[in-house]
Amino acid sequence: MRRHAAGVVVVTSSSGGVANGMTATAVASVTADPPTVLIVVSRSSQSYGLIRHGGAFALNFLAESQQEVASYFAGSEPKSFEAAPHRPGVRDCPLLEGCAAHLECLVEDRHEVGSHAIFIGRVVAASAGEAAPLAYFEAGFHGLKALQGRSG
Repeated sequence: MRRHAAGVVVVTSSSGGVANGMTATAVASVTADPPTVLIVVSRSSQSYGLIRHGGAFALNFLAESQQEVASYFAGSEPKSFEAAPHRPGVRDCPLLEGCAAHLECLVEDRHEVGSHAIFIGRVVAASAGEAAPLAYFEAGFHGLKALQGRSG
């Protein structure tokens, strides 16, 4: 999987006044009509419980300048949003400032697979900025321009 370049997303969630974010690359489009995406979340993470009980999540597609944000939200311990400028989304999931794009989703379905869960979400709000996206490849973060011309 090191050879699979993927966009870097911070999945945010909120339930009962508690919010969390986690860096993820296991994110995919499912259908365009209706607009639906999937995420894969460890069942031992705080995000799993918040998404399951809150019924919503937001995808914050990081800009290539947000490598520090990606590193901050990596790992399993809960994160404070005091260090990350944000605003609340339509379901109170934090939307991080400066991202390339945002998708806000309501959970439509959940599938338990081993240690993880696949959440399928219906997109209820979307926005995009002008920033180029951040990618993860070969165990590191890269702007898309940095990946051009690389061959394996």
